[in-house]
Amino acid sequence: MDSATDRDAELKVGAHVLVQLGSELVTDVEQAILECVKNAYDADSPGCLVDIDTRETGTTVESGTAAKLRRFDLPSETVTVELLDAAGQPLTSTVNDADAIRRKLNYTGRITIEDKGDGLRPDQLRTSWLVISRSSKRGAPGAQKAKTPKGRTPLGDKGLGRLGSMKLGDILRIETSTSANGPLAVAQFRWADCEAARTVDEIPVYLDELPNPGNFKGTRVSVLGLRDLPEWRRKDRISEITRSLARLISPFEVTSTFPVGIKLDGVDHSLVTVTEDVLKRAIADFQFVWQADPDDPEKRVLVTEARFRKRLFTSTRSTKAAKRTAAVFERDGGAGFANALETYGRLKAYDEKRVDLKGAWFVELKRTFRWSDMQLDSGAAIVDPGPLEGAFYFFHLDDAGDPDEPAAAGIGVDRSLIKGMTGISILRDGFRVRSQGDWLELSSGMTSGSTYGMRVDNTVGYFALTGEHNFNLIEKSDREGFVEDATYRGFMQIARRCKSFANDALEQVRRALDDYYKRQVGPEGSPVAQTVAGSFEVLESGFQSAEDARTEADRMSFELQTEIERLEREASADGSSGGSTARALKLANTAIVAMDTVRKKLSTGTHSGLNLERLKLELEDRDEQAVALFESAAVGLSARGLAHELRTHLTEIRQRTSAIEQATKSGAASVLPHLRAIRSSCTAISSAASLIDPMLPRARAVKETLQLRALVEEYFKTRTSTFERAGIRTIISGTSIVVRANRPRLIQVLDNLVRNSTYWIRRGDITGEVQRPKQISIDLTSFGFVVSDSGPGVDPHYEESLFEIFVTAKPERDAGQGLGLFIVSELLQIDGCDVELLPERNEDGRRYRFAVNLRPLVVRA
Repeated sequence: MDSATDRDAELKVGAHVLVQLGSELVTDVEQAILECVKNAYDADSPGCLVDIDTRETGTTVESGTAAKLRRFDLPSETVTVELLDAAGQPLTSTVNDADAIRRKLNYTGRITIEDKGDGLRPDQLRTSWLVISRSSKRGAPGAQKAKTPKGRTPLGDKGLGRLGSMKLGDILRIETSTSANGPLAVAQFRWADCEAARTVDEIPVYLDELPNPGNFKGTRVSVLGLRDLPEWRRKDRISEITRSLARLISPFEVTSTFPVGIKLDGVDHSLVTVTEDVLKRAIADFQFVWQADPDDPEKRVLVTEARFRKRLFTSTRSTKAAKRTAAVFERDGGAGFANALETYGRLKAYDEKRVDLKGAWFVELKRTFRWSDMQLDSGAAIVDPGPLEGAFYFFHLDDAGDPDEPAAAGIGVDRSLIKGMTGISILRDGFRVRSQGDWLELSSGMTSGSTYGMRVDNTVGYFALTGEHNFNLIEKSDREGFVEDATYRGFMQIARRCKSFANDALEQVRRALDDYYKRQVGPEGSPVAQTVAGSFEVLESGFQSAEDARTEADRMSFELQTEIERLEREASADGSSGGSTARALKLANTAIVAMDTVRKKLSTGTHSGLNLERLKLELEDRDEQAVALFESAAVGLSARGLAHELRTHLTEIRQRTSAIEQATKSGAASVLPHLRAIRSSCTAISSAASLIDPMLPRARAVKETLQLRALVEEYFKTRTSTFERAGIRTIISGTSIVVRANRPRLIQVLDNLVRNSTYWIRRGDITGEVQRPKQISIDLTSFGFVVSDSGPGVDPHYEESLFEIFVTAKPERDAGQGLGLFIVSELLQIDGCDVELLPERNEDGRRYRFAVNLRPLVVRA
């Protein structure tokens, strides 16, 4: 290669790339304005003003050579261009490249973002602001950025924010000064010139120093010649902009650090703010702090708190809710419910609990989570994002008043304000990081099976990050969320844990209300049955008493009627017509009428009893349907577990198949080891699938006599390869018994318990909580069997509620739905059996042994 040619070569950037970057990196005009507002924050300005004037018309004039300016005469939507010679006359074709000419830009519409910050020196304007993607704020990779003189951590570092201004208009102009007594450094260029220029360095740039008669210190960034001017002038446009900016610049008074004013066509407007008074209208709130562990400052813990107002429990929005509220709160003001909450089993999952019937907050719950609770089951790496805080606020938007909070008296919930702010924001130093839609998936609660959790349309909240502590969370270049890396995954796990805590707390206290109400149903002092079957027994007993009373009334009525007729005959025979006899007969006849009325009313009890019998038969049919549903759900859970295993085996088969192909092509040694591995995987798949077959409907109806040890051994044999792959040893001990049972149900119970053990052994290994050898044990007993494992054991927070529906200690993203142990319990109850968590604890102080009681099914020798 010619060395001279080599020296002349250089890499250039096409001018049109700026248009592409500007259109792709910034979503909308609000984001473009926000990038300029962030620059004002980074300049240590106390605040900034956004001034939009859609009516302004003006002219700017640039000077340069004909060679520099002549090609750039294209007009835009709101900018016209005139090229003039030195005498101010329109340019002619005879002008030479070296001749001085002027370019006159006439524009309509302006946006100015003005701050009172540090400003830029002329040399900084030339070497930094005019260099795309050059930023003095950028720190070393993975290191914290240097703080500003006022202690702020800069928000910008990419040097690309100014590209977003092309969303706003055509001409970008900056005026800046570092001192009120210094000159104004000015720079200006047109985005439309990018279309005419071949490379970026050909774009005309106007650079100058001007007098500063107004003693201005700071920076004014103006965009002249607004795009889509009719849209800017639309009637509701300013309201939309203020709402949008309020979402981008923290709308929460508690987190707002940078006041921003906005003016449109000379009229000042305030950004919408969710004030502390508005937040006090929430009927529940949740506070989160990811902080250093007081017991081990080298680690962090998530401290969570939930608070509920009494108004959450006293809704009258429906007939059913009003009836419940009356039953729970009208009799004793809610004192009984408050006492019941103190001992409610589901609330034992919390580290701290406070119930105050007269306080501003009726119920307060606290719980602390460890970093190990955030780990992903996939084993994917997550990194601590640094300390942060957050809060969620849950509203009932149809309730106008709040008697629980006198400090907020007279301030109602602004439905439109809350509706416009719903969702969870991510804020960094008071500025929102844009994220896609319902990024925390609050709406998923509506399809998860529970009806008690938060809803995306009545929940407002935020996570507050800082550039100082969370600098490893890196925003994407288009400002649409974070780069998805290990630090981001760590943040998401913390956020999901916060969401699950809030939803769980809401569910537990609202279920507590429902459970208490069910126990209170019925006349005062009357016993209320604990089950539907018990209620039927009470009703049947009542109807039988009514039938007995009717029979007795018939007998008494007949005897009384006979006696009255006898007295009447005697009175006629004696000719007695005394007043006392007449009154006695009249009283007796009145009693007859009353008795007859009672008898007729009691006779309707017969019809009620028949209707009750019909209802009982229908419910028995539904019980059978429920059993079928539980069995089907159990099959589904087992099938889902099988699907996970299949993926593992199929991956092994694919890898071995590829190895055989490579060995065949290269003429390598024997492929027999690979074939054996494939055969082993196929056998494992077949064995695992064989577990599902007896659970299907066609096989579920019959009971058979079973040797319990043989059934357990057969089950473990079908899953041998799964346990071997996971490094789990299985042990069966004890004396076998014979049971007369439904094989599919028994397999479903065993399968669920063993899969739970497998899951927690694996998770204990991933989180590093458990270093013990991996082991699952089945201890056969005289009444059934006990399942235990060497995993971490049952979290003490869930000991009291483990067998209830939708209760699970598994992480948010994993397969836990809180159904498995509930279904096990229901399947066992069909035959009068049960399962319990035994009190013995492992070396970590946790309970870990599940006893399955099959006494009603044991075949006695």
